[in-house]
Amino acid sequence: MRFETWEPLYLEILDDFGFSRERDEEAGRLLFDLLKSGRNPSKILAMASKLVCCQFVVICGNAPTLAGELEEILHAKGSCIFIAADGATSVLLMVGVFPNIIVTDLDGCMDDILRANQMGSIVVVHAHGDNQDLLRKYVPKLRNVIGTTQTRPPHGLYNFGGFTDGDRCVFFARYLGASAIKLIGFDFDDMSVTPRKHKKLAWAKRLIELALSDEGPQRSGPECDS
Repeated sequence: MRFETWEPLYLEILDDFGFSRERDEEAGRLLFDLLKSGRNPSKILAMASKLVCCQFVVICGNAPTLAGELEEILHAKGSCIFIAADGATSVLLMVGVFPNIIVTDLDGCMDDILRANQMGSIVVVHAHGDNQDLLRKYVPKLRNVIGTTQTRPPHGLYNFGGFTDGDRCVFFARYLGASAIKLIGFDFDDMSVTPRKHKKLAWAKRLIELALSDEGPQRSGPECDS
């Protein structure tokens, strides 16, 4: 998604939650600094593209239904690529499913995310104004990292669109050219969460619907192999 298309939504989110654009930009600069030495973001993005392009992608949220829905996927025929939204990583590992890609702002179970990363998972790390300490702590421990930001990204970072880990997974999969996307472990109407979390779920639902629509992001990476 072009930043000019994303920016009006981003400004609406800032207003709705009272977030600071300046702190988001500061976090983006921090992530850029953490990744700029000895990293090759375009190479990692190409690796992710090769995994996802023209593939059936299962995107995993962390709702309580995830484990049961995973069982249904595993009993079905055919191969797929798994993209985990942050804390969903722990559930996938628990049932023996390897997350090919993890999208995270680093507030899930980092022991599991680090373990999956050592197993080969690509980690899409998101910078925002509230996670700068987590960026400093964990980014140096990760390999095969793609850095994202909610603001206009500096060279070496990306903004594929999206606000929560779950909807950023969908924007990313669309960008990489997934042939089909299935969502599991998503409960947008969960009334057990805090009002703030419920508002985030409403935004996630809205943005996922946009990402999956004809107005959503179109394929931008290298063409799929024939």
